[in-house]
Amino acid sequence: MQLRRGIHRAAGLTLALTVLVGLTLGVTAAGAAPASNGETISGIATITGAPAGWSPSNFYVVLCPAHVRFTLVCRGQRDPDTHQSTGRFTVDVPARAWDVGVYYYTANGQMILGAGVAVPARPGQTVIRNVTVAYRVPAVQGTVVLAGAPKDFGSLAYLGVQACPGRVSFGVGCRGGQEAYEDVGPGSSYLIDLAPGSWNVAAYYRNYANTQEFSGTPVAITAASGVTSTVNVVIAYQGI
Repeated sequence: MQLRRGIHRAAGLTLALTVLVGLTLGVTAAGAAPASNGETISGIATITGAPAGWSPSNFYVVLCPAHVRFTLVCRGQRDPDTHQSTGRFTVDVPARAWDVGVYYYTANGQMILGAGVAVPARPGQTVIRNVTVAYRVPAVQGTVVLAGAPKDFGSLAYLGVQACPGRVSFGVGCRGGQEAYEDVGPGSSYLIDLAPGSWNVAAYYRNYANTQEFSGTPVAITAASGVTSTVNVVIAYQGI
């Protein structure tokens, strides 16, 4: 699973990914014949509706027990290996009802999850379930401008772009927020996928010790399905 190349990821998400890794270690090796109290789930994961020439940073299949909410991180989940070229996956699991789905990473590191597909309990059998996730058109994109920063800024701090729902106060890590955090730097481009509705978008930066945080002035936008707005976000250097 792709990890942030720096330390710039929310603590909760880092913990969630740690949980994912720990759970993945318990998965039975793919290809083994299912025991009478187990079953094999196999299929092909695809991303639909993507523009020509586009490819995801990475995409993965996730299984959640049917009695829990289907999310990227769920109690009792399994994470089979997903072939990054063909989308094929196979995993041996306990014979019980599951939901299986696929998610992908955007260029800026967001994870877009498709709906879960039901898989029945079939002890000793192989169940074929192909899964899809629809490509999501970025809601907002633009460039990041950092004014007045020293030349060694990149060794002192990192930049991000945060989108917060219009109904909550803007702040990094806001409830229901989305973030562009992969390869965001002064003068670079960013994109964020958002649900339709009102949002506030701003740039921010933190020092690598995560003891100081500075935000630019938020820009209000209205996200609409299938429409990409351009917002160039500006933040002045305010020290470290």
